[in-house]
Amino acid sequence: MFNIAHKSARAAIWHNRYRYHYCQYKWAGLLTLCCVQPCQALELKIGASQSIPPYVIQETNSGLELELLFNTLAVKGHTASIHYLPLARTFHELKEAKLDGVINIQEGMVKNVFYSDVAITYQNCAISLMSNQYNINSIADLNHKHVVTFQRASSLLGDEFAQMAKSNKGYQEQAQQIQQVYMLMKHRADVIVMNKYIFEYYLKQAFIEGKLTPQDLTQQTVCHPIFSPTEYRFAFLNAQIRDDFNIGLKQITDNGTLWALKEKYRRLISFDNHTETSPDLIVPKMIKHDPL
Repeated sequence: MFNIAHKSARAAIWHNRYRYHYCQYKWAGLLTLCCVQPCQALELKIGASQSIPPYVIQETNSGLELELLFNTLAVKGHTASIHYLPLARTFHELKEAKLDGVINIQEGMVKNVFYSDVAITYQNCAISLMSNQYNINSIADLNHKHVVTFQRASSLLGDEFAQMAKSNKGYQEQAQQIQQVYMLMKHRADVIVMNKYIFEYYLKQAFIEGKLTPQDLTQQTVCHPIFSPTEYRFAFLNAQIRDDFNIGLKQITDNGTLWALKEKYRRLISFDNHTETSPDLIVPKMIKHDPL
């Protein structure tokens, strides 16, 4: 239950913005009691980082994580409007109570919020071309290689990775992740570091946009799992909304909705529709490939 006696400015702002319709009961003639549960579904303002397809696709307001959010909140009748902001700003807006929640956050990254159960698990990989036969079993094996990563990777992937990035003269960060894919497949990078499903999404996009040829796609790639899987949660200002989210997440997991969403986005990143129209196209494969 939202604590209306909380005296912090942040809590006061949140309470003033969202007033629940309280259930009223007549007791002893004139006494009115308030429900401890909200009687009205809410439209929530949720912060999301800019596009990280297939998890968040800003152009179509879709993606696995956004559809997971919409379906989960709908179980309790809530809806969400998505506010696309840089990561640091989403945290600031949440602290200022200008957002009701954020997606894709690790527990403990923001204080005074209510964290959901684990919503999604990411697997970052060091990805190389199989033809190079690199033996990459640890972050230390990235030294002396031309490594291209996503922005802020050096501050997000741990101390050992940060040290490698600092000492490796061939280390580079790219704002546009499709460029990482292009550089790897065109032999302009030895290794790229990114989530493997983001890699597959951009591999297909690069082909559709003509940046990669069918010949480029004959190259096999290897996912070197040198990073531990990362569990992400959603965070909310209100404990009741967090609880509603958790209830919804369990329901869509149990009834198969979440599985269907994952299948939808597996199809999105696959080349199946292209091989049907172009039988000679060799579908690229990634070694050490796990489900979404």
